[in-house]
Amino acid sequence: MFARNQKLGLVVTGLLGFAGISPLFAELPGLSEKEWLGHFVGFQNKKVRFGITTQGKATIKILGEDSEPLNQRLAIPVEFLVEEVMPDGKITAKSIKPETLESAQPATNKPENMVIRGKVTGDASFEAFVNEDRGVISLGGRLLDRGNLTRNPVRFLLRLKFPNAYPSAKTDGDKDKEKELKDKMKNDRLQLTWSDGKRVKQAVDKAVDAGSQEINGPGIAAMQVEFTTYDEKKLEIIASENSSMRLSNTQSAPLNEGFMLTWMVDPAKDPEGKARLSFEVK
Repeated sequence: MFARNQKLGLVVTGLLGFAGISPLFAELPGLSEKEWLGHFVGFQNKKVRFGITTQGKATIKILGEDSEPLNQRLAIPVEFLVEEVMPDGKITAKSIKPETLESAQPATNKPENMVIRGKVTGDASFEAFVNEDRGVISLGGRLLDRGNLTRNPVRFLLRLKFPNAYPSAKTDGDKDKEKELKDKMKNDRLQLTWSDGKRVKQAVDKAVDAGSQEINGPGIAAMQVEFTTYDEKKLEIIASENSSMRLSNTQSAPLNEGFMLTWMVDPAKDPEGKARLSFEVK
């Protein structure tokens, strides 16, 4: 019986291929390399490691001189999200259903025009895009169907969560340690380019409301992040045409203590989901 079913599966796959239709994998397949077990996408060069697990969770890790990730607590999670905007303005994030994730492409270390499809709670369906070209990783996505989320506006977005840049720093009131920490922070920089072309150098060691108009302006088109703990490397992030980025934090605090970056698309201007969020570690 098993042999007959296996043959039937091969015949169906062959027919799909003959018809020009790529069979989708149920749930995302995983890579076989030890360091990438549990990952659907795993890319690494000398400066960055980027992976997407079979559960749809993505992470950016900046690498040190030994090509190993810096402090694991510096890893930057990347979320593929669908949000529902309630009438009172409250936003509800819809979680990905890992069992619905699928792709017509196999797991890979060289992501090229990858497409991942899936659903979130509320049965809204989406597709996400992943591509790597000469160390530049591009991500995107769009809603395919609203599912049961028909009463309120819904949107697809990407969110990067920057952790505390100095997770191991403890001064305990010691003035010498405090001075040493301040000296380390002198070269920290956050360079923003607004969508109107204006460039803004944002202090990272002073408490701010990251979601304010003063920081985000009309929207952020590009951002360069450079912390001493990044081992003299900088992360450059760019939003393509018809998309923009905004910063936020949960409470007024210095940006080097952590913040979020949210990338959103104007679906009216980009119905086919061609806009991208691209990043590169230099």
